[in-house]
Amino acid sequence: MKQRDNKYLSNRKLVKSGSLLEIYQFGRDINLGRKIRHIKTEEEKALQNGRPKVSTEEKLKSSARRARRMIKRLIMANCFLWFKDKGKPYLPITLTLTFAKNITNLKKANYEFTKFIRRLNYETNAIEGKDLKQSNLKYLAVFELQKRKAIHYHMIFFNLPYIKDVYRKMYKIWGQGRIMVGGKDRNFNKVKDQAQLKKIIFYFIKYIQKSVFENDFPRQKKYIASKGLLKPQENSFVEVVSLVESKLSDKQLVYKYDGEMEYNNSDIRDTVGQPQNFLRWFNYQQYDLSDNPDLDKEISQLLAGLSIDDIDF
Repeated sequence: MKQRDNKYLSNRKLVKSGSLLEIYQFGRDINLGRKIRHIKTEEEKALQNGRPKVSTEEKLKSSARRARRMIKRLIMANCFLWFKDKGKPYLPITLTLTFAKNITNLKKANYEFTKFIRRLNYETNAIEGKDLKQSNLKYLAVFELQKRKAIHYHMIFFNLPYIKDVYRKMYKIWGQGRIMVGGKDRNFNKVKDQAQLKKIIFYFIKYIQKSVFENDFPRQKKYIASKGLLKPQENSFVEVVSLVESKLSDKQLVYKYDGEMEYNNSDIRDTVGQPQNFLRWFNYQQYDLSDNPDLDKEISQLLAGLSIDDIDF
């Protein structure tokens, strides 16, 4: 850990989203407490005006990558982590909403979506004996454009209670067209384990991949998240990341990317001999803690209990 002008710099970052643990090592120090951003050298500043502008295609790709990453983290951070009054976790539930009419106006579609959520909150609050006007439902939704440019929504609920005769009630509450909540019996499509959860995550980010080159809504956020969702735990203190790493084993490692090696073997450089990637390079490791709940809980508690005052710089 380095200190410069009362700013703490680090080349490490850890993100924990439920049982998903991601660890980064960057090729240069970054400023803690800020989004990862490039600190330009004098040479790079001089060259900035002469560099080609980023294409629309590349901007869309970058936007899609950020959306996919955040969708995955939010789903992992909230699935099986919302609990009923008796302490039993809610099972995540997926839902698809379509419009009978060919609605292509996203503002209008989102307005109807918001009304649906408000009505559904009223229904579920009545079931659980809560204030009817509260917004208690926790969910994430992505919108998709069909070939005819019609909009529809794919959703996952993290704390939706049991609703008797769910299809009929959901259909009535939506009131805009078809809904899909499961198989032929039209029961809830519940996510029961980590294997199903991985399929759901792939299902959601697939629609972001499909929209990479769509220019219909280039500045529109590709997903809708309810307020109050559990956020991924992040930490960029080298000492903390090293402590967490010491508790991990290769059994939990599911993916590894050696960016430093790729960078060192690459011939891509700009005119001052620097890589074009603003971070130069980064190494990445992904761990799955779902098979070790004790370790999962230990690391979560460790991250939740630490503050800047606990770190010996």
